[in-house]
Amino acid sequence: MVPGGRDAVADPDQRFDGLLAGQILDAAAEHTGLDSIGLRVGMQFRPATFMDVGYALSAASTIREALEINIRYQPLTQNVVRMRLDSCGKELRIALEAAIKDAEAMRRVIEAILAGYASIGRWLLWDQEKQFASASFRHKAPAKETRDFYDVMFGGNVTFGAAEDALVIDAGLASRPLPNANPGLVQLLTGRLNARLAALQAGSSLRMLVMTGLHKQIRQGKPSLADTAKLLGMSGRTLRRRLLDEGLSYSELLATARKEAAEVYIHEDKLSLADMAGLLGYGDQTAFMRAFKGWFGEAPGVYREKLRQRKG
Repeated sequence: MVPGGRDAVADPDQRFDGLLAGQILDAAAEHTGLDSIGLRVGMQFRPATFMDVGYALSAASTIREALEINIRYQPLTQNVVRMRLDSCGKELRIALEAAIKDAEAMRRVIEAILAGYASIGRWLLWDQEKQFASASFRHKAPAKETRDFYDVMFGGNVTFGAAEDALVIDAGLASRPLPNANPGLVQLLTGRLNARLAALQAGSSLRMLVMTGLHKQIRQGKPSLADTAKLLGMSGRTLRRRLLDEGLSYSELLATARKEAAEVYIHEDKLSLADMAGLLGYGDQTAFMRAFKGWFGEAPGVYREKLRQRKG
């Protein structure tokens, strides 16, 4: 059973240890009869899975920069493994150091993580066929059905019973310019992530926890105080009281979260103004445009055009 139940799973700042994550995936494998469940989970990962960290790495200029962003902000997404990069001549080695040393207990967790790296890497490159130079895993070789998935994800050069869990890619591939590169968006997001990382290391403040919850809801629909409180494991009345005690206002935090989300959307340059207004919870585009001008001093269309000119 997951400590804290469904509310703990929904909490954006909740952390689960590697052993529990492994037990959950093992239980899923037993329940479904799919020995390859870890790989299947990892294949579904996309940058958006990891919220602002994912949006930052999806705007990186190269795979190497994306990996470096992942290393820097990994504590914000999980505490199961730590990744490192080793340059080996013409190759780049992506190695994992697991918090739990039992390779078999961590097998499906490692499968999910490395399959996730492979899926996101191909997504960033716009190349679903790109193979890896090699892959190695500490656990023993799995059943044939699962080994077939390894071939799909990592190519044919896979070693089991290795000293380390790792992927090896061509260094030139890691330095290839990415089609979605957006240095301005990376700078914007890493500034926020630095603040979140500092808050996490200091013991996350209520303001930072609420802002994290609001950003998660904005990407999924209109936020509410009740849903934010639920994410934080408390009642709406308790959250309102605690905010008041700290001199904070939920409506002001929501406005700030909307401003931050609007700035990301306008930098991404993928959504129409009407779509932005809808995602941010505004009933009509006019209200959104009025709010945007109040935040940034000019209309969103003008702001967007200036960003486009700066980029190209």
